Amino acid sequence: MVKQGCRTGWLVGCLLLLVGCTTELAYNTLPFWIHYYIDDIVNLRPEQSRQVKADLDKIQQWHRTHELPAIAERLGLIATQSTERQTMAQLRAHQDAVKERIRATLQAFVPATARLLDSFDDEQAQALTQWMEEEIEQATQRRAKRSEDEQFAYQRDDLEEDTEEWVGDTGRHQQPLFAEMAQYQQAAMPTFRQVRERLVSRLFNIINNRQSIDTEAALSQWVNDVVAWRAGPETETEMAIYRSRRLDWLLRLDRSLDDEQRNRLVESLNEWQTRLSDMSR
Repeated sequence: MVKQGCRTGWLVGCLLLLVGCTTELAYNTLPFWIHYYIDDIVNLRPEQSRQVKADLDKIQQWHRTHELPAIAERLGLIATQSTERQTMAQLRAHQDAVKERIRATLQAFVPATARLLDSFDDEQAQALTQWMEEEIEQATQRRAKRSEDEQFAYQRDDLEEDTEEWVGDTGRHQQPLFAEMAQYQQAAMPTFRQVRERLVSRLFNIINNRQSIDTEAALSQWVNDVVAWRAGPETETEMAIYRSRRLDWLLRLDRSLDDEQRNRLVESLNEWQTRLSDMSR
């Protein structure tokens, strides 16, 4: 649900993606669309459909009451601190807070997801895994069509475009920063793929063995590992190096902002804080 990124806007972007969408109307209709897509993939039975609708309504009400205010509060704190250059400790605290909000939201889905998976017959489970395999294959093919240089340019431009959504136009002095982070991402890509493949494999195992395991416990641990992007000791060192580089890069990008960019960032943060506060009522 949440896009990986390494920019000043990454911290805020993750928080906003937790809302599930970028408009109030979409947020309000999100349970309908989630149910629609689940039903389209696995063809829910009537009793399953009723349960899914009830679970989604409860999750959204919880999210509106508890998570939107917490996200809004964090945006306000980031806005206040963004009037000046942020410290490494502040950025690390924001990063940890983002992960906690992501974890809390995903964990809220775990009981309902486990209940649904446990109710699946073999045909529904097969339909779900087939859909997942097709989505993964399509994404793999899209990446394979790009050369290394094209992928580098795509990541660099994506970093710059996302940053500009928050701070306005970027300057020539900031261009090397986007290239640097894109290089870090390229270098870490084999590790990213290894982690993703192991997490996907675990999810397939949970689905296929749902009748013989504690599905809820397995999903809960899986969610924690997804948020931490953790797949075992083999990848811990490389991921630690990447996270350290990402945090240092965020600090230097923050220090590169001029007054106009910083003011634009603070305005955007305050605007979103107000919107989310209004949506939580």
